[in-house]
Amino acid sequence: MFKKKQKFNGYRFQKLATPDATWRGYQQKMKMRDEKQQALRRIPWYFVTMVIFAALIHGGFHAAEYLLLSPSNQQTSIYPPDVTPLDRAELQKILSPGRFHNLTEKNFALNTGDGAYQIYTSINPGLQKAILDALDTRYANRIGIVAIEPDTGRVLAMVSHNADDPDQNACLAADLPAASLFKIITAAAALEAGGFDDQSRMSFNGGKFTLYKRQLLDQENRYTNYASLKSAFAESINPVFGKLGKNELGKDLLVDYAGAYCFNQPIAFDLPMEQSTMMISDTPYNWAEIASGFNRTTTLSPMHAAMIAASMVNGGKIVEPTIVDVAAKDHKAVYRRRSATARPAVDAATAKDLNRLMNATITQGTARKLFSGISKDPVLSRLHMGGKTGALNNNARKIRYDWFTGFAADPEGTGKIAIGVIVAHQDYIGKRAATYFRQAVSWYFKNRPAPAENTQRTKDVAGENKKNPA
Repeated sequence: MFKKKQKFNGYRFQKLATPDATWRGYQQKMKMRDEKQQALRRIPWYFVTMVIFAALIHGGFHAAEYLLLSPSNQQTSIYPPDVTPLDRAELQKILSPGRFHNLTEKNFALNTGDGAYQIYTSINPGLQKAILDALDTRYANRIGIVAIEPDTGRVLAMVSHNADDPDQNACLAADLPAASLFKIITAAAALEAGGFDDQSRMSFNGGKFTLYKRQLLDQENRYTNYASLKSAFAESINPVFGKLGKNELGKDLLVDYAGAYCFNQPIAFDLPMEQSTMMISDTPYNWAEIASGFNRTTTLSPMHAAMIAASMVNGGKIVEPTIVDVAAKDHKAVYRRRSATARPAVDAATAKDLNRLMNATITQGTARKLFSGISKDPVLSRLHMGGKTGALNNNARKIRYDWFTGFAADPEGTGKIAIGVIVAHQDYIGKRAATYFRQAVSWYFKNRPAPAENTQRTKDVAGENKKNPA
C-alpha cells in the first residue's frame, strides 16, 4: 500500500490507494474527530460546574474562596457576583498603620465602620517574636526593623519603636537622613554609567569620614591615599564618593539613579508609606554631599532600605512590598495580593558588582567587627551576606543615626532575606543596627521551614479561613 501525505486547509491527512479513501470518507472521519475534541473540551467545564455545585451544597463560599486564594489562579472572573474586590487604595482606607507594627499574631480580626474583616498577613510570627524579644530600647529614641522576601516583596517582620511618637510606624517613616546608605545609589551609577568597576583605583586626601571642599580637588601628592572602589565602599570613604559625585557623575546621573531606586516617588504598599526624598541643587559641592550621604536632606524609610538591599539578590530589580495576603469580610475574600511587581533599577551584572561591594562591608569594612566570628557560626557561616552601614549625628538632640541594610542568601537556594534597620541612639550607643540584622538572619535561617512546607502556605490560609470565619 502506498501512502502519500498531503495538506488541506491546515490539516494533514493520508490519501490511500483503496476504494474507501474517498473525499466523503475523509469528511466523515473529520466530523467524528471534531465531535470527539468538542467532548474533551467540555470536561473542564463539567468539573467547574461540579465544584460550584459542591460549594453551594456545603454552605456557599468556602470552595470558591480556596480558588481565590490560589496563586496560580489570577482570573478575577472567579469572584462571585456579590463580591466586590478591593484595590490597594481601598484596602488602605480600612487598615491602620499602627495596627501592623509589632504584630504578635499572623492573622487577626479587624472591626471598622465598614464592617468586620479577617486579615491574613505575610508576617513570619517566629521571626517577628525573635526581633521583638531582642529589642533594646534603653538608649534608643527610635528603632525600625523590616524584613522582606526579595523575590516576592512579602514583609516577614516589621518592628517599630518611637519614644517621641509611639503611634508612628517607624518602619514606614522617611523623615531621618539616609546617611551613607546613599552610597549604594552612587556606586550603582559609577558601575553602570560611569565606566568604573569594583577594582577601579580611587584617590583621596585627608580623613575618610570628612568632606571638605579641598578634599574634592582632582589632585594627587605625597599625602594622597588610594583605595579600590570596593574598598572605598566597604570603608565608606566620604571624599572618594564626594569626588565621584562632583567630578565624575554630576547632578543628572545622581538624579537618574536615585529615581531608579524609587527616591522622590511613591512606593505602592498595603499601608500608607512616606516617600523617601533626595533634594539636589546646582552647586557641585552639593553633588558631593549627596553622593557621599554627607547631608541631612536625603531621607529614607527602613522599608525602602530593605527594598534596595533586596535588589542585590534579585537581579537588580526593585520589588513592591506587601504585607496583606487576603482580607476577608463576611466569609468572602475581598482583597488578594497581586503577583510580585518588579522593575529594574540596574541590570543584573551591576547588581552582582554591588553585591560584592556590600559583602566587602561585612568582611573587611565598617561592619567587620560586628560580623566577626561568623566563620565559626553553624548558621551564618553557610550564608552569603552583604550590607551597608550609615551613620550621622544630630548634635542638638544628642542622637546618632545608625543604619544597616543588607541581604542574606543560602548558596544552596533554600532561601534569602533582605532587612533594613534604623536605630536612633540617644545619649549612649545601645544595640547596633547591624547586630539586629545579624540576629534576625541567624534566627530566620536556623528556623526556616523546609521548601515542601512553604508550598502549603496558600492551602494553610484557606484552611484557617474555614476554621476562623470573620
